[in-house]
Amino acid sequence: MEQQINLVGKTDPEAFSLLATQFASTSAKDALVVTLGNNGEGILIPFQDRFWGEFEWHPLHVGPPSWQFILTRSPTKLSKRTIGEFLGADHHRCDELFIQMENASQAKDVTGATTCFTQFKIGMNQHFAMEETVFFPAFERATGMTQGPTMVMRMEHRQMLGLIGQAAQALEQGKWEGVSRAGSTLMILMRQHNIKEEQMLYPMADQHMGDADVLVRSMQKLAPVNPSTGPGK
Repeated sequence: MEQQINLVGKTDPEAFSLLATQFASTSAKDALVVTLGNNGEGILIPFQDRFWGEFEWHPLHVGPPSWQFILTRSPTKLSKRTIGEFLGADHHRCDELFIQMENASQAKDVTGATTCFTQFKIGMNQHFAMEETVFFPAFERATGMTQGPTMVMRMEHRQMLGLIGQAAQALEQGKWEGVSRAGSTLMILMRQHNIKEEQMLYPMADQHMGDADVLVRSMQKLAPVNPSTGPGK
């Protein structure tokens, strides 16, 4: 069940206190949709300190003037998280948003398709930013591999962003066949890309980079990326 909490106009300490109190009373089946007047960095850092391993935090809308996030409780508390666990879970979340968008598109549900697609686009841009801004540079420093798998992954990110742009344009124009065509190609590329990362890159990173907890925290608290200025723009 989703609960709305509007913290626009609150200072960071006030917003953190209210959000922490609300979160403490939620169950694993609940989700808090949090609206803020800023990008959330000021409350996410203390939230990590108090509730690390207990929650998931994802952007739904990127401002200004307001930002919106979805905050959920993790099914099990994790004192530490591997790169594969964190980024793999984000893959699955983006995949689910994509499926919801496709289902709405097939039903010609303009509002539903637009909402799901917007959240999918924001989620994908955020995922790419977490990898390209935080994870890939750390992996390259740890392994010395700057022309290897991360270079290929960056190239595939550009391809996927191009297809996302095609789907967005078709959706805006109400061209459902165009949405389906771009979406079908995108799904194939996403599946191939995710397999490479989940079966090769992430395990390699977890093996070579040791304790990744600090890195995972850095990825989670990365400021939300505006799709119009995100990776590749």
